[in-house]
Amino acid sequence: MKRRRQADRLSALPDEMMQHILSQLPSEEAVCTSALSRRWRDVPARVTTVDLADPAKGDYGRHNMSEDLDLPVCFAHKVTGAILGKAPSAPIRTLRLDILNPSGDLLDQWIGSAVSTGAEDIDVKLRYSHLSRRRLCPYGSSERASADFEIYERNGYTKTQNHLFRCRTLRRLRLVNWRLDVHGTVSMASLETLCLARIMDPKGMLQHLLSNCPRLADLTLQECPSLTKITVASAHLRSFAMICCHNATRIKLSSSCLRSLHYKGGLPRKSLFKLANHAGVTALTVEICEDLSGKEPAEFAPATKLIKRCTKLAYLHLSFRPSMAYYSSLIKVKHVAPCIEHLRQLGLRCCLRDHHDIRSVAVLLCHTQNLEVLSMFPMAPETPKEYSSDSESDIELENNVVEDGVDYSSQVTHSGFWPMQISCLDDKLRRINIGMYRGLQLEKMLAKFLLSKAAALEEFSVTLTAGCSQSKRKVAKELRSWRWNHHTRVTVNR
Repeated sequence: MKRRRQADRLSALPDEMMQHILSQLPSEEAVCTSALSRRWRDVPARVTTVDLADPAKGDYGRHNMSEDLDLPVCFAHKVTGAILGKAPSAPIRTLRLDILNPSGDLLDQWIGSAVSTGAEDIDVKLRYSHLSRRRLCPYGSSERASADFEIYERNGYTKTQNHLFRCRTLRRLRLVNWRLDVHGTVSMASLETLCLARIMDPKGMLQHLLSNCPRLADLTLQECPSLTKITVASAHLRSFAMICCHNATRIKLSSSCLRSLHYKGGLPRKSLFKLANHAGVTALTVEICEDLSGKEPAEFAPATKLIKRCTKLAYLHLSFRPSMAYYSSLIKVKHVAPCIEHLRQLGLRCCLRDHHDIRSVAVLLCHTQNLEVLSMFPMAPETPKEYSSDSESDIELENNVVEDGVDYSSQVTHSGFWPMQISCLDDKLRRINIGMYRGLQLEKMLAKFLLSKAAALEEFSVTLTAGCSQSKRKVAKELRSWRWNHHTRVTVNR
């Protein structure tokens, strides 16, 4: 009996649908589909996306480059072929490139081709084998940590092309490791999303660029050391993120539509942000990468003021080094309580060094009456030399961290918590996520407290770090033994 041939439902789709599916794949994978059948032969040429990443590593300081030289096809030829191989009826709407040691002339041709056909999304990340890739943050662990580029690499990045900023069809632009060079007229009437990361701006042209993006809705500025004062006048701005731009002194956001604000850096200066409508911000992220040890409450006041003025927060994420201890008096919970009582999602990233840190979490939760999702990311303890060896906290930390980085003690107490009523645990909290879980004593204490008190909890998810030698099964069994609500689903991931 003949076997009935299975129908090829994918090939039966309309051309437009097949092209949309292939546009979600990297260009090399999309091109491979042309070998499937005659039906697929010409489909990749009509895909309006070029998405290629240079596989060459070119690691900074590496002397053996043989791996890069053994590549079968030159990456520049791949990009050129992908662009020239498009059908006349297939304009390049999306251009995504990740390039090592770029050629300025070729970049000009590739981007020019995309712009001339009405590109809507351009994302170009450049990499240089001869330049440092260190994080531009003065609070790093390296002795060379700095908020700016090294002197020898100033102006060493490839310059941006002028026609890039005259593309009236462009809706999304992301540039990484470029030197901003804007001359003459800027016409970006359609641009909605702009992300600039590790941008050299020796001539201070960023403000000129931002002033000519009237429809900008989403702006991200990351590791841009030339950024000091800017004004974003777009009335459509809904989301703003400034990450490790440590020289910034004044950021004015004129949009009353702003809903999401993300700040990462040192303790913010007084009046760093000037917002048109603080009450409109519903999602706020504050990450302080500066060590807060020994800081006075007055130094933290601008951060507290920023949180306090956002009175309608639904999402809040806080990240502090080394910890967020309530007893440090840096976070005056009573001052921000009115704006966090309506929170539905809370994220915390800090080091759990002692019972004071555990208490600080509990105190914060006491004021989140409507919390539905809690995410915690316990960081590894700082090196012991950063703290006084005779302090009670350090002695407790040394007792908790054993040789392999994991504390296997099963004796977990709640002595670190005050006898307090956390109302969100009774009927609101639905999901808890704990990342970077190592199974240390204080992490267990926190997990047991939450599991044993959250009556309406639906899911408790834990992600283990490489430093946790316990098996997923053993951790899951221990967590399940602590849950008060047996309908709570406990998942453990690595």
